[in-house]
Amino acid sequence: MHPSSVKEAEQKNLAAAMALTSSIMAVEVVGGLISNSLALLSDAWHMFADLTALILCYIAGRISIRPATWDKTYGYYRVEVLAAFMNGATLVAVAAFIFREAFERLASSPAVHGGQMLLVATVGLAANLSSMTIISRRMLSLNVKAAFLHVLSDALSSIGVIAAAVIIYFTGFSIIDPIIGIVIGAIIIYGTGRMLGTVVNILLEGTPRHIDPRKIIERLKEVEGILDVHDLHVWSITSYLHVLSAHIVLSEEALGRQEILLNEVKRILKDEYGVSHSTIQIEREGYREIGEICSI
Repeated sequence: MHPSSVKEAEQKNLAAAMALTSSIMAVEVVGGLISNSLALLSDAWHMFADLTALILCYIAGRISIRPATWDKTYGYYRVEVLAAFMNGATLVAVAAFIFREAFERLASSPAVHGGQMLLVATVGLAANLSSMTIISRRMLSLNVKAAFLHVLSDALSSIGVIAAAVIIYFTGFSIIDPIIGIVIGAIIIYGTGRMLGTVVNILLEGTPRHIDPRKIIERLKEVEGILDVHDLHVWSITSYLHVLSAHIVLSEEALGRQEILLNEVKRILKDEYGVSHSTIQIEREGYREIGEICSI
């Protein structure tokens, strides 16, 4: 399926997930206040973060499909990356709040109503699983993948809340509530750290993690007529759009069929390495650049 068709499907799925998430979040907030459960309120905060992520994903997705201009020659794909960074920053703030509340409750140990907590958390888990199903139908961009991971971690958090509710209901051991809250915060930090690592790598023009430039050079040199490959750079515009530039040295006899070799190189890059856009400079054997024309 063409990326534009996948993007359109992503937008529809995000809209459905936003409606579901906002409804269940409201239920969890009310339930948490009634039952006085930090675990349930922290799960609602996590849902709020997920809803924020979904909204940012949706807006960024709409902007990213705008066509390229002379001012933005690569288009607006990086808006998705910036939105993912904002999502990560929001999640870090939410985790910090949960940790603070959890340590305060460890000191005071307020009463928690396990029965009400269990009922609402079960509804929340069902909503999380439904959102995961909706979002997973089409996942192309970093934003949508990040949103899926958020909802997945939220589902795990809901499972933790249910476990805490069962323990409190049958044993009255209410201190388990802030402990579960700390676990939920740790889950958020773990998922956010991985996502932010990918975001920072893209913003720093880092090589996509699934691509090894050395292997690309070795593979291209296997093509008959290619003597050397140098000044090779690979980076990502967004999580699913990888680009490459390189200089390729051809033998004298290969210069006569350079168009055929160029098409073969582009095919290898796209089919074997997922590089959808490449800029190749062809050089003859013995070519020497003047000065520091290409010094990166």
